[in-house]
Amino acid sequence: MKPSARFARIAALCSMLVAAAGCGGDGNNTSVSISGNITGLTEGGLVLSNGISNVALGANATAFTFPSRVLIGSPYSIRPSVLPANLLCTVTNGSGVAGTDSIDQVQVSCVPRHTLGGTITGLNTAGLILANGSDTVELPAGAQSYVFAVKVGEGFSYGVTVLQQPTPQRCDIVANGSGLMGVADINNVQVACQ
Repeated sequence: MKPSARFARIAALCSMLVAAAGCGGDGNNTSVSISGNITGLTEGGLVLSNGISNVALGANATAFTFPSRVLIGSPYSIRPSVLPANLLCTVTNGSGVAGTDSIDQVQVSCVPRHTLGGTITGLNTAGLILANGSDTVELPAGAQSYVFAVKVGEGFSYGVTVLQQPTPQRCDIVANGSGLMGVADINNVQVACQ
């Protein structure tokens, strides 16, 4: 075999090996890493998911990197799959389609969250259901107070409504039914039934 033919054959073989390894030979050029920064994570328990893998974060963590990479051209969406007991964490720049550059601009921001509840007067029959968004609480006859199971993050809005009346009574939200969560629990949303 002539040297030029041998060289051409070796070059073709090298090209195939490089292509099989992902263009560049390091095996990582077909996927990218996902990482970002965290603020306000004052307690542990936060778990982030990107649809491929999860990353659990401890108290005071300020950065994260997912253990699995995302294929170039694939969609990704980062969300909290588990929240700390007393924090609400939200994600910005957390979804898109993976390009050729690493995804490192994801921001996770955590704020304290507090309980939302109040008082009830005149409830003599069962069947009253109150709602704050998709969170609901059903109250028995004679109930004088209530608390929603899902806590509300500081600075986030709330709005308590009557989802179901306790027939034959009628109940109304008479005070403090909506607003922004402050730095302490809210326990003064008043419900009056007739």
